[in-house]
Amino acid sequence: MVTFVAGSEALAAVDGFVSSWIAKGIRRKASFLTEDFTLWNNRYKVTLSKPVAVKYFDWLKTVMGDNRYYDIRRYLSPTGAVQQHLTSYETAQGKFRDIPMLLIFTTRGSKVARCEEYVDSTGLPSLEWPEGTEFF
Repeated sequence: MVTFVAGSEALAAVDGFVSSWIAKGIRRKASFLTEDFTLWNNRYKVTLSKPVAVKYFDWLKTVMGDNRYYDIRRYLSPTGAVQQHLTSYETAQGKFRDIPMLLIFTTRGSKVARCEEYVDSTGLPSLEWPEGTEFF
């Protein structure tokens, strides 16, 4: 059964999720997640629970600098919202620009219950996980 969401609440949840990431405010970002939040990533084909996803986001901010989203388009869906955008960032491996991304959000109230992250990883380096990482 599909639970339809209120558009204003869905957009508030998505805006909080995205703006917190860009500001590297991981604690704030976590406040926009439901307790049973999951993150799915197309490149690594994994689903992360909230505690693991928050650790992953916190680690990512240490290896990705000058992260920007632009050419942002958001669309409401019956269960949340979809965001298309281009991103750019810097890592130790170099600068990466104009990377297409698609985020599909399932929301509950003004919180995100699930985010499916699709990144066009063509030409992007694989992230080198810290030794002992338990993200995946």
